[in-house]
Amino acid sequence: MKKLIASAFAAIGMAAAIAPVQAQAQAASYPNKPVKLIVPYSAGGVTDQFGRTLAEMAGKRLGQPIVIENKTGANGTLGAVQMLNTDPAGYTITMIPIGVFRMPHITGAQYDPMKDLTYIASMVGFNYYIAVNASSPFKTVAELVDYTRKKTGPVSYGTPGAYSSQHIAMEQLGEKTGADWTHIPFKGDADAMAALLGNHIQAIVSASSVLPYVTTGQMRVLAALGDKRTAELPNVPTLKELGYPVVHTSPVGFAGPKGMDPAVVKKLEDAFNDTYKDPEFQAAMKKMGLTPLYMDRAAYTDYARQIYVGERESLKKMAATVK
Repeated sequence: MKKLIASAFAAIGMAAAIAPVQAQAQAASYPNKPVKLIVPYSAGGVTDQFGRTLAEMAGKRLGQPIVIENKTGANGTLGAVQMLNTDPAGYTITMIPIGVFRMPHITGAQYDPMKDLTYIASMVGFNYYIAVNASSPFKTVAELVDYTRKKTGPVSYGTPGAYSSQHIAMEQLGEKTGADWTHIPFKGDADAMAALLGNHIQAIVSASSVLPYVTTGQMRVLAALGDKRTAELPNVPTLKELGYPVVHTSPVGFAGPKGMDPAVVKKLEDAFNDTYKDPEFQAAMKKMGLTPLYMDRAAYTDYARQIYVGERESLKKMAATVK
């Protein structure tokens, strides 16, 4: 019996000694197969375009393709949810919209942003715009607000999802102005824009996905939501300029499941950082109307904590009253 116990302890000790060596070997050979990147919005929108551009360029630096998988719904949090049941080897990672930090305070999401994710890096910040169909009678934000306040007719606006930055911004604007409008959540910018072009809704709050439609004369932008005007639409005022103290921008980054090997995270971070510095990538982001905004793993983890903790009380209040 003593020999059996001794043998068992010896086997356990050997396994414990071998495990770190195996982990180091796996990290050293990473990646030796394609990496899946979850984009939690529908194909065709600027978020999807950004993800595909990054995947193509960063994949070349990793030496393996990065394959996009679109998973729509749940307000952009399905990628984060999937990380709960994902092997931490680094072969499945997800895009992280800002809503990932907010939804646990609102819907009781099953994941914890600070315990269940390994942050890799943030790459860009999204600019947002309030836009209407070119055939719309609304030429200014004031006209849109006054129309709803006078109960002239119903106004509905679309966003990529409930409690997205776009949704929160419009609810804040409504609270400050007394505007009475109805929120219609979609599965991404592409779906919201299709509804606007079909005159099924009266307005959208969208990222730079609207820019091509502005160029072709199909949409009209009433205001930008950032702190200052954007380079893409320099003649469009911000809500802040117009006297409405509502400002929203949104960094977008990437994360994997908890427990990822730091060496694997570093390889991904280096590939993303190298891609970010590439003039071709910078030009592509500018064309998409995105603002370059790089945060490394440490900075992005700190940002996630600030948003998750800092917005907790205000989001809980909003959840109790929002339409």
